[in-house]
Amino acid sequence: MCTIEPVAQRQDCSYDARQTTNTVGTTNMKPWVSGALLAGLALCAHAQEVKPGLWEGKASYTANGQPFVIQDEHGRPKSTLVSKRCLAGKDAGDVRTMMERDLLKDMPGCRLSRWGYALGMLKVTVSCDASARGGAATLEGSGPLSADRYDISGEGRGQNPQFGPMHLGFRYQGRYVGACKS
Repeated sequence: MCTIEPVAQRQDCSYDARQTTNTVGTTNMKPWVSGALLAGLALCAHAQEVKPGLWEGKASYTANGQPFVIQDEHGRPKSTLVSKRCLAGKDAGDVRTMMERDLLKDMPGCRLSRWGYALGMLKVTVSCDASARGGAATLEGSGPLSADRYDISGEGRGQNPQFGPMHLGFRYQGRYVGACKS
């Protein structure tokens, strides 16, 4: 199972998990990494709302205590993945729904199993069953968030079809950059 848990104001909700791009050895870890990135964005939600516009995010991972090398959009190995995303007003107003939609599309077999927000902290759990591209995993993370930034970290356990049992760690950082450029 794949689970990611960010902490925020108290509101428990369900959700489905999503995408990840990472390579360990020769195996593509995209499903786990994508789910983590999506969870990171979900963590940005302030009362489940964030500023619409351009967001920059950074994601880093560990697998069994070692840095997890991620391939960027050009196939280059990176220990930290930096991404930018233009968030529409409708998505900024309901981050949870956006995450659920993205997870269902990008990470079949995963779901957002827990969503909690209280006192400026978001807590999210993403669970993936064995049919997910990266195998079964559960990740839980938490950390501070506001309408314009987040810093979420956590860990979990997974069962990769090629590498077997894995202990996973992650950190997602993000910030609002400004208006989207047309």
